[in-house]
Amino acid sequence: MFIAATGMTCPIGLSAAAACAAYRAKISAFGELAFADAQREPIIGARLPGSPERGPRPVTAMLTAALADLFNDAPSQARWEHVPLVVGLAEADRPGASAALGSTIIAEVQQALMVKFHAQYSRTLPRGHVAGFEGLRVAHELLNSGAAPGVIVAGVDSLLPADTLAWLAKHHRLKTSTQRDGVIPGEAAAAVLVQRSPTPTTVTTIAGLGSAKEQAHILSGEPLLGLGLAGAAKSALDEARLALHEVDGRLSDVTGELYGFKELPLVTSRLMRVRRATDQPVWTWADSIGDSGAAAGIAQLVVADDALRKGYAPGDRLLCLTSSAGGDRAAAVLRRHTSQAIERSA
Repeated sequence: MFIAATGMTCPIGLSAAAACAAYRAKISAFGELAFADAQREPIIGARLPGSPERGPRPVTAMLTAALADLFNDAPSQARWEHVPLVVGLAEADRPGASAALGSTIIAEVQQALMVKFHAQYSRTLPRGHVAGFEGLRVAHELLNSGAAPGVIVAGVDSLLPADTLAWLAKHHRLKTSTQRDGVIPGEAAAAVLVQRSPTPTTVTTIAGLGSAKEQAHILSGEPLLGLGLAGAAKSALDEARLALHEVDGRLSDVTGELYGFKELPLVTSRLMRVRRATDQPVWTWADSIGDSGAAAGIAQLVVADDALRKGYAPGDRLLCLTSSAGGDRAAAVLRRHTSQAIERSA
């Protein structure tokens, strides 16, 4: 599959171009939320500019903005009524989750954008962090079957509702003044248009996908062995006909929790069979916008495509990794498609 267009909105940028430029400049959007922890200290999070401090999160509005941004980047001849929209949402059992919008969010964004997406194949996937990459698998099947000329895969989520913050705190996962091992909550929406054939401006190929299940997930209390994420990464690398040492860089949805930073080295220890002469850097959006939940996977694709296009990627082969709280793991391998001249920023 090939990435033909991208779109995004998040606390550091209201478009993919702005968000990627801010990410590259190491800008963060962390600030005090209108909620306090058990010690009555303000909770730190990353909020979309202009969104309400309390009350319902603007999840549908975020997705609408990301799709509008993608439309500006998409081929002008695109006929959206033939293109399915696959939307990744939070897990259904997470309090305050965007999954509650599963039955209405596609209809709402169609009305807001005044477009129609493919009626039969458009759907939502309430799978949390792995939802975006599971959406890529759905897109791959639709494209290979000839059911659609292209598929939009999106992810949208917010971890800022009061119910979600309380759930994170209950499970000792919210970073507070006394809980140092935890996540900084954030929100975002990201989208990519994938096609079976490249366009003249295509730079990024999705060369491999993988998924697996981790039994010792963060809520299980079991000792972590890293089998799930390593299995997902190996499947994606095998499909791309690459070994881990041939990957130039990794993108991860680690959020600041020690669990995630233990999981990444376990992937390396299980899969790295040849010593690399150079570093294999790890990029994460959480450094800038906190935990973006179901948007995290597609956000990786957005910045990877921008980096390959503009020449600031660490190389031509990238491995993207995602882990959901309930144990689902998913991975994607990206490769540079074109040898055309790279636009290098100053």
